[in-house]
Amino acid sequence: MPDLKLLWEIQVLDGQKRALEQKLRGGQISDELKSLKADIEKGRLLFNKLKEEYSNLKKSQKLKEMDVNEANEQLKGLGQRLYDGSITNVKEMNSNSKKLESLKNKVKQAEDDILTLMEKQVELRAKLESMSAELSNKAEDYRGKHGSLLANQQKVRQQIAQIPLARQKLLDKVDVEIWHKYMDLKKRFNDPLARVEKSTCMGCRVGITFNELRLLKHGEDMVYCGNCGRMLYWERQG
Repeated sequence: MPDLKLLWEIQVLDGQKRALEQKLRGGQISDELKSLKADIEKGRLLFNKLKEEYSNLKKSQKLKEMDVNEANEQLKGLGQRLYDGSITNVKEMNSNSKKLESLKNKVKQAEDDILTLMEKQVELRAKLESMSAELSNKAEDYRGKHGSLLANQQKVRQQIAQIPLARQKLLDKVDVEIWHKYMDLKKRFNDPLARVEKSTCMGCRVGITFNELRLLKHGEDMVYCGNCGRMLYWERQG
């Protein structure tokens, strides 16, 4: 029987290459990175939204402070006119007194608003600082895992790159006729050669006949699985 061990080793290498290529296309680490990246991007969007809100609060506070300064200037001028004797008309004095009181209320309300805006800024700034630290930690985690993924992928690529040479060395020793039969079956199966273990074809997991096993052990000719049609490979022990 032709020695199929070389053919089996080629098939094993081909299987390893497929597994390594599948590993490159994705996996648990890659999915974890995608999830972490999406989480970081979502966090950054929220951070930028809160940062804009914080900026708007500062602008609102600035406008309120300008309003207070303007109202205080008006209060100063109106108070001076009321108390320096420049207004003698009773009706005008009453009108300006009401205006003065209105301005004082306006200033008080604006100052209360400023305090509220300042409190909101303190709360928001603390939240932004916490989010910034959290995002920084997640980004560092992402960089570390991404670096590990790239290193692993490079290692896998190197393993894949070594397979063709090892495969060709084996192929150079394989009988041409056997190789043609193998490649014909390759049109039907990824693994045309099936190992026989405990009288079972490991390609289809179905037991082979006594006659097939006898022929395998006798070793005079090629033997095919009566169920799936794969070439059978039995490795003699000892």
